[in-house]
Amino acid sequence: MVYKIAVVGGGPSGRISSMELAKKGFDVELYEKDKIGGTCLNYGCTYITGLREMADIIENLNVLKNEKIKLEDIISFKELQKKISKIQDKIRDKLKRETEDAGVSIKNEEFKEEYEKDYDYVVYATGRKISNPYDEGFLTYKDIPLLKELPERVLIVGGSVVAAEYAPIFSTFGSEVVVYARSKFLKMINDEDIRDYIYKKIVNFKIVEGNEKLGNKLINDDFDAKIIAIGGRTRFQTDEYLRVIGKENVYACGDCVKGGLTPIARMEGRVVANNIFNEINNKNLIKPNYNLIPYVIRMSLNIAVVGEITKRHETLPNPTGKENYFKVLNKNVGMTRIYYESGRVVGAITISPISEVVPYFTQYIKGIDVYDDFREIHPSTDAFYKMILG
Repeated sequence: MVYKIAVVGGGPSGRISSMELAKKGFDVELYEKDKIGGTCLNYGCTYITGLREMADIIENLNVLKNEKIKLEDIISFKELQKKISKIQDKIRDKLKRETEDAGVSIKNEEFKEEYEKDYDYVVYATGRKISNPYDEGFLTYKDIPLLKELPERVLIVGGSVVAAEYAPIFSTFGSEVVVYARSKFLKMINDEDIRDYIYKKIVNFKIVEGNEKLGNKLINDDFDAKIIAIGGRTRFQTDEYLRVIGKENVYACGDCVKGGLTPIARMEGRVVANNIFNEINNKNLIKPNYNLIPYVIRMSLNIAVVGEITKRHETLPNPTGKENYFKVLNKNVGMTRIYYESGRVVGAITISPISEVVPYFTQYIKGIDVYDDFREIHPSTDAFYKMILG
């Protein structure tokens, strides 16, 4: 018997899950009502990468020329959006071919709940519900790629990763940017020294924290663009194996369950595919593993965080290298801090353009001594290498 499976959502988790299921011999139909690639490619991390690269170019020119250069001095915002869109089109075409080559049938339509009865299993990977508590004048992540003109004044409501990435980009482009964080900006980084470094060396926009009265005034002020960046709500509650509670033969993965990072979404997609296969073949189900997952906030220097933040730590300035070479001129090459607990390394924050070393460091925390015969990937690993091996 060939089992028929519907996967709903063509983002990172749904696409990976559908391909893994097809490779296992199932008849898989992938439903995507918008664009293949999901939020990550079309509106989120991949789209922001294009904006961030342009901001990096401008920041280097600012240092080299010792003057304030704006985006419009180089390229119009409209033309930049067009170029990013062309790149996204190419990536989408590649993802579509890759998915279909794996044996998945793609259906460009909305999946309705009544369709569940037509399939042996259903996998939901539909992303988060984005809530907007304000008026219709606020832009969501889906609206920003549609902007044709660079707004002069921008208000961003939110204090987490999305707000922290959009704010310096628009500010570097030449917009006047205010971020209103209803509690605390980047509150997940609870090392005050690190936060102080970010505020003094990296932030190039105004931050208003926790002041509800002033926040309401800003929300009602006359900004050219108001962006809502306060996250969203999950759609499904699952058990530890990602089975949707209250439904039979229905799984869920990605942002609609947990959310946060594309690597987590892909991991969950693979777990769901394996669990459906194991369930059908009377094998043990597996649980997703969320231990020691690094995350990166992309500002003028990347802020990579992994593991625990403790009171005991060691700190070093970063070496000069790729993407922070000219930042030596303004004394902003970043820093790396390693955290200890009971004499053991448990975490790190590195403020650096390059974060390739973080997966190695994550293995080290897990007890895999990758640094034993490790020398360096010059120059991005010098700080970790020096503190660990002496």
